[in-house]
Amino acid sequence: MGVPLDVKEWMKGYVGFGATDCDAGFIQGVEEGTSFDHEVLVQIGDIDRFIAEPSHVARMDGTITCARFGGTRPFAGGTFNMLVDDANPALKFMFYRIPFGAADGQVYTLLGHKTLHDDGALDLWGDVTTLFVRIFAGDVQGPDMTTPALGAKPTWPSAPIAMGTIHFQFVDGIRSARSFASPGSSFLERARAVEKFCGFYLRRVWALYRKYHEDASSLG
Repeated sequence: MGVPLDVKEWMKGYVGFGATDCDAGFIQGVEEGTSFDHEVLVQIGDIDRFIAEPSHVARMDGTITCARFGGTRPFAGGTFNMLVDDANPALKFMFYRIPFGAADGQVYTLLGHKTLHDDGALDLWGDVTTLFVRIFAGDVQGPDMTTPALGAKPTWPSAPIAMGTIHFQFVDGIRSARSFASPGSSFLERARAVEKFCGFYLRRVWALYRKYHEDASSLG
């Protein structure tokens, strides 16, 4: 049996109900005061398998908070995919799928993605901290775009009821870095699992951004 690894994440932002674009939805949400936050526990059942499989998928449980859905609402059985390859080697994605129930009993699904890309600008922080989200009525499948590792995006039953962006703040990044746990494992197994996770993350991010760094260094 593999070594598990859990890590928490907190993100905060805004969504616009009826919006047809994530950026416009964020602005609408700010203007209307429609905040949307999540607190999630990413649960990697086997760190070696997580790294080796092209989908890099983990389970995700937690809560979402939005007044339009009745405040803080728990969810279970979500999924998280970390740094998934695209056909374009200059692109990688992170995918989120969060199914949740509102206070009135209606079921909704959040589908979101982060886009990491080498576009000739050093915007790593913005890429890794910005999640573009779509919220659908009903229990719908992800991801929200086509990739070689996960296949084609599914046919959704309807247009999103809300769209926007949520963000990973610096202070929450520190909290997240301190939240690693490995249930049932020894201290040494946990340390090795964290090392593997961080090494995988940093190698793949560096592979995207090193060209910009090398080009900038040559100009200096």
